Amino acid sequence: MSTTNGASGQVLPVLLAMIAMGLSALFVAHRVSNALGQQSVVVNAADAAAYSGAHWTARRLNLMAYTNRAMLANHIAVGHLVAYISWLRYVENASARLAAVSSFIPYVGTATRVANRAVRTSLGLSERLSWGFINGVDVLHGLMSASQLQARRQLLPDRIDTLMRKVAQRHDGELRVNRGGAIQSVPQPYQAALAGKLLVYRTDLLNYVDSDQPGRDRGYFQRILSQSIDDDHNLSRWLRGRRSHGAPRFGTGGRSWSDSILGLVKLRKQGATNQAPSPDAGGWRSADRFQIRERDLFGWESWGTLAQGRANADRLAGNYDGIDRYTHLAQRNNTDGRLEIPAIVTRSATNPPATHAHYSVAEVVYQPSKACKDNCPPDNAKPTLFNPYWRARLVAPEILP
Repeated sequence: MSTTNGASGQVLPVLLAMIAMGLSALFVAHRVSNALGQQSVVVNAADAAAYSGAHWTARRLNLMAYTNRAMLANHIAVGHLVAYISWLRYVENASARLAAVSSFIPYVGTATRVANRAVRTSLGLSERLSWGFINGVDVLHGLMSASQLQARRQLLPDRIDTLMRKVAQRHDGELRVNRGGAIQSVPQPYQAALAGKLLVYRTDLLNYVDSDQPGRDRGYFQRILSQSIDDDHNLSRWLRGRRSHGAPRFGTGGRSWSDSILGLVKLRKQGATNQAPSPDAGGWRSADRFQIRERDLFGWESWGTLAQGRANADRLAGNYDGIDRYTHLAQRNNTDGRLEIPAIVTRSATNPPATHAHYSVAEVVYQPSKACKDNCPPDNAKPTLFNPYWRARLVAPEILP
């Protein structure tokens, strides 16, 4: 009896010790599992926040690119309209003179008068429509410039940080994003490195996009305008001419041809359109003329003008405001245009006391589409806010010290 009681007394402490060890293991496993779960939430939230911030930025840059392209296309359309009105006035002038010369010729005179009335009617209608079109373009440009200003405001660091915080807090309401105070809880030397990353990100973002006026941007907009015109042969034919505020210079345009009849008479048609380098890119002026030159015993006489026409965007519309402002990359010599958007997500837990943190990075990159690889101008590969090829992607962050 005494032996049995002694054995029971030895087994009980062992069982209690095993139970205590098991409970401790379960408690530690729960603590570790909970910590890993919280850290996993922080990692996922950081990736989602960084990508969302970069995607937000890329969409605003693409909005600026679309509106820049639209304003450029509208501006070219106004120039084309001015050239067309000039040409139509030249045709009306020629048809009027032809009708006057042939008025005494049976049937021919009637036909030329009818043709002149038809051209005059077409000219009058085109001039009235041009007033509405050009003024409508001015209103549209004002709205686009306002949308670009709003997009720039949405690219302020505080706006992007707010967006990333909202995305992160969908994973956990206690998460903080890019908060200097929260970063203070991160051990050194990571604390200083993360603070430096935030400073660089905010400085780069504030200095990434700028606005300017054509004619006051060292010729940047004018070069894009000229390239857009020169790359299209048909467009260049109508809009070629010297870049000046003055009257179009004949001989510099593309609406020209000449011919000779038996070496006794020379005929030539000339037409040119100005691209005025003004602060608003306006000032389109166009002119057309048809001339004749005869040869006598002493040589060629001077040229005589048989018909002509001129047009001016400001006179057609009362005033053409053109493009008052547009956006561009502040650092136009930036070869890759990359912009890093970091998301430093932290969470402080009280039970047990701990700090979970993760550093994720997304990039905003300029990436032309593959379909454009062989068909786009050579400068298409350079980062610009005139092509909507901005994309967002997650990247591996640099290893911090």
